[in-house]
Amino acid sequence: MRGFSRQAAAEVDPDTPAAPSGSKRSGRLGGVGRVVGFGLTLVFLVLAFQRVDPAGFVDELKGVNYVWLLPSALCTLVGYMLRTVRWQVILSGAARAPLRTLFPVLMMGFATNNVLPGRLGEFWRAYLLGRKRNVRKTLALASVVVERVFDGLTLILLLLLVSETIQLPGWGRQIELLAAAIFLAAALGVVTLLWKPAVVQVPLRVVLHRFHGGLAAWIEERFQAFVDGLGPLRRRRVLVGATLLSLGVWVFELGSYLALSRGLNLSLGNLEVPGIGLALVTINLGIMVPSGPGYVGTQEFFGTAALGVVGANAQAALALVVVSHAIQYVVVTGLGLLFFAREQLSPRDLRPALAEQTP
Repeated sequence: MRGFSRQAAAEVDPDTPAAPSGSKRSGRLGGVGRVVGFGLTLVFLVLAFQRVDPAGFVDELKGVNYVWLLPSALCTLVGYMLRTVRWQVILSGAARAPLRTLFPVLMMGFATNNVLPGRLGEFWRAYLLGRKRNVRKTLALASVVVERVFDGLTLILLLLLVSETIQLPGWGRQIELLAAAIFLAAALGVVTLLWKPAVVQVPLRVVLHRFHGGLAAWIEERFQAFVDGLGPLRRRRVLVGATLLSLGVWVFELGSYLALSRGLNLSLGNLEVPGIGLALVTINLGIMVPSGPGYVGTQEFFGTAALGVVGANAQAALALVVVSHAIQYVVVTGLGLLFFAREQLSPRDLRPALAEQTP
């Protein structure tokens, strides 16, 4: 199905039943989460801007050669196109879809992350793909999880390469170790589910059999659908293809920053490429910290902190991060909202669409 209306988004199916009675409580918790997120955004913005001279920062913004915005935006767009191809490679069976279907779904997901807190865009992607391809949303979500693992491992590799040129500070080493622990553990979990699913399945069944009714079967079905969604990674062609595409994604992400840096004077000399590489990794690992929509504040703080390690001009560093953030936000959110409009949906329609009813 090419598209569906808000009414269709609220229809009941096995993965998207009617809202549970505890929705009011979850709404209150969501409100608290938003307050915390916006509070952290404010804190990180203050930390980022206290390192610079405001007048000097404004002068840097005025002096940016904005001709370089176009190649920067194009690199960003190509990066998301490569993400789409990678997603298609990871998907299989009934979930596999043409690029013309996957690209709008992917952009709608990332746009949701930019306008709503809590990375709800990942669930939008799973929901939309599930509806369009008539597959379980859990299976679609597995492919999104696999993407995140590939992204994390690629960022770790990039950080290792950067550390060969730049002496990382203490916090840099801590980020390196923490990221390695998180994503290597995630990769190990995926490998376990691929080759030895019984390691998780058997104890899960033991726990679930303590419950009566349909809840145990409901959870077990979705666990199996999640494992099935990982299945394509058993094929070497898929594994190699996803790895190469992940490298391409982050090369173009790096290219977006490097293109924009041509229009600024970071005063980095030979350290410009590794310095921006460090900023790229630090930003994308740092935005895992909860914050308000669009990673405002966290991106500015972690980006300028990383560029400060290599002695970048503080005002120019903040200008680079702010302008690149604006480019990414406009490209991703603009395209995503256009696709939402075409589907007669809004990012805020996710809550009723995902409302679950326990058996």
